[in-house]
Amino acid sequence: MIKVKQLILVGIIIASGLIGTRPASAVTLVDRVNEAFRLVYGRNPEANENSYWANRVISGEKTDWSALVGAMSYQKAQGLSIGTTKTSVQPSGSKAVAKTDNKQQMIKDVLPLFIKIFGNNPSNAEKAWWRKRISCNEIKTEKALISSMQFHKQKKVRMGRDTICGQAGSSATAVGVTAKTVAGLSNHPMGDQVRIGIYGTNGSAISVTSSGGYQVREGGSKVLGTLGKDDVIQVSWSDNKYHVRGSGVSFDTTNKIRLVPLDQAVMEIKSYSDPSATIPGKNYNKFRGIIEIRKCDGCGELWAINELRTEYYLRGLAETSGEGPEEYLKALSIAARTYVLYHKSVTGGRSVNKGYDIGKTADDQLYRGYEYEIITPRMASVFNKVKGIIVTDGEGDTPVSTVYFSDSDGRTRSAKEAWNTDRFPHLQKSVSDPHHIASSCRGHCVGMSAQGAYGFANKDGWSYQKILKYFYQGVKLVKAY
Repeated sequence: MIKVKQLILVGIIIASGLIGTRPASAVTLVDRVNEAFRLVYGRNPEANENSYWANRVISGEKTDWSALVGAMSYQKAQGLSIGTTKTSVQPSGSKAVAKTDNKQQMIKDVLPLFIKIFGNNPSNAEKAWWRKRISCNEIKTEKALISSMQFHKQKKVRMGRDTICGQAGSSATAVGVTAKTVAGLSNHPMGDQVRIGIYGTNGSAISVTSSGGYQVREGGSKVLGTLGKDDVIQVSWSDNKYHVRGSGVSFDTTNKIRLVPLDQAVMEIKSYSDPSATIPGKNYNKFRGIIEIRKCDGCGELWAINELRTEYYLRGLAETSGEGPEEYLKALSIAARTYVLYHKSVTGGRSVNKGYDIGKTADDQLYRGYEYEIITPRMASVFNKVKGIIVTDGEGDTPVSTVYFSDSDGRTRSAKEAWNTDRFPHLQKSVSDPHHIASSCRGHCVGMSAQGAYGFANKDGWSYQKILKYFYQGVKLVKAY
């Protein structure tokens, strides 16, 4: 709040003619910072003082002479020469002593500065990231804070990497998340290899090509040939054998076939059709990672399975468009990551005889691969912020089944009520879903309501931690890799 004596001082300056309409000039306002400073303080500015006021002009905060001189006069009335830096107002000809900006005040200023620069409130993670940089002296002045925020805005991001303050960043530093090795899961930075069932035939040929070179392997590792970009291979099953044909390759074998991309080439299953309902001509039939073609154990079906790292799998997740509150997307990504790793490491897969961990349909999780990743780039960015975090039992030892659904009628259902099972302790409580929009359940109604999670993040400002622990009771959030 401005004190009366400060208002009087500003009034005196105005009455004295220090602030007034100036004639137009070819000289820009930023070029007149020194002139304004001398007018108010009676001396030339130090380098840091010039930079501070020039930045306020460049940022658009001060757009005319009167506003600039008025702001300086206000700071002088408080014994300040730049922002929150306390300086004694020196007589003409003397030098001001430069001091470091007050750290506690800068930490408080993170919120209003963020809102001013980015246009809305920061998430808890964003606010904590900026405050951490101040606390560890990575950012020491308000000018540096403003400049860094403006830089990030130009890059269209609201915070930077986790590697700040001289430490390798980790999502495990987030409140309510523990870093821990989980039995059955690897610590690979992109997660375990997961196997997604794409589609099956009655034995008829599955045709595959690639955006680059790829190997044709028999069984686990035997290389039978290396093909180039756009070369097509066909694999069919009959008479108890795989028949592999195309692009100079022709052989029969009793071992499964693995098509392994080279140099991060993207595989395309040409015989598979999953057309977009909204983008004409778009077919979601391209995938990162390996395409394995194998016959179902105990049935006559021939299956195409996409094998890839967990984090790459999540980029092709089609359960969301990538729009909406960041905390909602984080909660969804953690639930989706946990779901596939739960089936990989705990149940042994949703279809053991077909050889995959989960399928690509809504019976498990909608997955559309590389093409969907390309049209929803925000998902990869947000998901990466909570990379490796999963939902486990209360001891942090085992992934749990993080089932979720579209919308409820106002409350979720317990596993006992919906499925008549006591198997899942974290799913045995029905909770209120105040943000539902449906009049009846859309889905099985057990676990996390996607509409509810969206509402809690969007309207109530809940963090992903709070959302997940609300819908899944007694669980622990663990950063497994």
